[in-house]
Amino acid sequence: MAQLLRPRRPDPVLSALLLGTSALAAWLTLGAGGVAAQVVTAWAFVAAGHAVLLALAVRSVRRGGGPPAVHRFWRAVVVAAAVYLAGDLAQVVAAARAPHEPAAATGGPVQLALLSAGSAWLGLALITAPLGLRTRRERFRFWLDVATVVVAAAAVGWALVADDAGNGVLATLRGPVLLVVCVFVVAKLLMSGTAPFSRWCGLVGVAAAGVKAGADTLGSGGLGARELPVFLALTVTSHALLTVAVRVNQLQPPAATRSARRPYSVLPYAAVAATYVLLTVAVLRDDHPGVRVGLAGAALCTALVAARQVAAFRDNARLLTELDTRVTELHAAQDELRRSLAERDALAAQLRHLAYHDELTGLANRALFTERLDAAVRADGDAVTVMLVDLDDFKLVNDALGHAAGDAVLRETARRLTACVRDGDTVARLGGDEYAVLLRPPRPADVAATAARIVAACEQPVLLAAGAATVGASVGVAFSAAGGAGSDALLLEADRAMYAVKHGGKGAFALAGSDAWDTAGTPPT
Repeated sequence: MAQLLRPRRPDPVLSALLLGTSALAAWLTLGAGGVAAQVVTAWAFVAAGHAVLLALAVRSVRRGGGPPAVHRFWRAVVVAAAVYLAGDLAQVVAAARAPHEPAAATGGPVQLALLSAGSAWLGLALITAPLGLRTRRERFRFWLDVATVVVAAAAVGWALVADDAGNGVLATLRGPVLLVVCVFVVAKLLMSGTAPFSRWCGLVGVAAAGVKAGADTLGSGGLGARELPVFLALTVTSHALLTVAVRVNQLQPPAATRSARRPYSVLPYAAVAATYVLLTVAVLRDDHPGVRVGLAGAALCTALVAARQVAAFRDNARLLTELDTRVTELHAAQDELRRSLAERDALAAQLRHLAYHDELTGLANRALFTERLDAAVRADGDAVTVMLVDLDDFKLVNDALGHAAGDAVLRETARRLTACVRDGDTVARLGGDEYAVLLRPPRPADVAATAARIVAACEQPVLLAAGAATVGASVGVAFSAAGGAGSDALLLEADRAMYAVKHGGKGAFALAGSDAWDTAGTPPT
C-alpha cells in the first residue's frame, strides 16, 4: 500500500483524491464556514467523488481483459456509481434549498433510496461472484472461515453502538450491518482467491464501509453542533475511500498482485484475536454490554475455528489414508514391475537360448557356432581347430526304427560328443545328422586323440526301446594357426576332410592341411 501511496511518480488522480479529502475533512472537522456551507460543500464533494468513480469504472470496463466475472463486476460498479451520482446531485439540490434541515446533512429520502439501490446492486454482484471451489469439503471450510470473520465484524460493530441502542434499533444497526455485509463479501472473495479486484482494493473498500458505519452510528443519535462536523467529515471520507479503492485497483490490478492460492488463511484467526481483544477491553472498562457482546463473539468465533480445525483434521486423516493406499498400490505396482521385468528377462534368455541352440539336442546351433568360430578366428594369438562330424548310416536307423528312434540317436550322440571335449570347447548340431566341434585353443597333440575318441564313442550301440542302433561317425579336422585361414575356409577344409573319410570307408577321421599341422606340431596318428 505504501508503494501505491508514495510512488516515484505520484498518480495525479490518487493524489488529488487523498489531498482533497484530507483537506476537506480537516476543514469540516474544524466547523469553519457555517452549517450551510459545510453541508452543501460536503455533498458537492461527495458528488464529485462519485463522478470520478463513474469515470474510473467506465475506464475499467473499456480496458477489457480478464475473465467474464471481472467484466460483470465492473459493469455493476458503473451502474452503482451512476445511481450514487444521481442521489448525490439530488442531495446537493435539497441541501442548497434547506441546509439547516436534519435530512440535509444525513441524506434525504431520494439520496438514501438511491444510495441503498446502488449498494444493493453492487452487493449483489459481489455476492454472486464465482468462488472457484470445486469440492464440497473446500466449500465447507471456506464458509466456516467467512462465518468466523463475519461474526467477529458483527461483534465489533455491535460493541461500538451498544451504548446508542436506545436511539432506535434500525438506526442503531444500520452502520454495523453495512460493515458486516461489506466484510462478508470482501472476505468471501479475497479468501476464495477469485476476487475481481486486488487485495488492497478490497481492504480500502472495507475501510470505506467502516468509516461509513461510524458515520451512520454517529448520526443515529441525532446531530448537534459538535457532532455535525465530524459526521460530515466521516461521510466525505467514506465516499472518497470508495473512489480511492477503484483507483488503487487500476494502479495495481489483481493479475499483478494475485499469488497462488494458499490452502489456508490467517484471516479467521485474526478475527478470533479481534474478538478476544474486544472482550479484554470491555472487561477492563467494566462495560457489561460490551463484555456480553465480546464473550458471545469470542465463543462463537472459537467454535467456528474449532469446527474448521476438526474439518481440517478429518481432511488430513482422509489424505493420509489415501496416501497409505497409494503407497500400498505403489509397492504392489513395484512388485508387479519387478515380476514383469524378471519374466521379461527370463523370456529374453529363453528366446536367446532358442535362437542359438538346437531344440532337439540342446547343443549350440549353426548360428552360435558360426559366431564363436568367427570370434576365435579374429582373436589374436590363438590357433583354432574345427571338427565336422557326420553320422554314418543314420538314414537306415530312421527308415528301420522310425523318426523317434532317430531323434534318440541324435540326442545320445550329442551327449557323447560333449563328453569327449573340454568344458571350454563348443559342440554344435549344424542340422540333420551333422555336428561340429570347436577346440579353442587347441593343443595339436590332443586334437587327433579327441577325434579318435569321438569316432570310438559314436561306434558304440545306442540302446533303444525298439532295439540297439549302431551308427558310425566320419570326422574331418581342420586347423588354423594364429592369423591363418578365415572361418569359411576352415569349415571348407574340414568338410573336405570329412568327405574324404566318407569316401574312404567311414568310421574314421582325417586331418586337413598337413602343412599347418607340421607347423603347429604333428599330432599322433
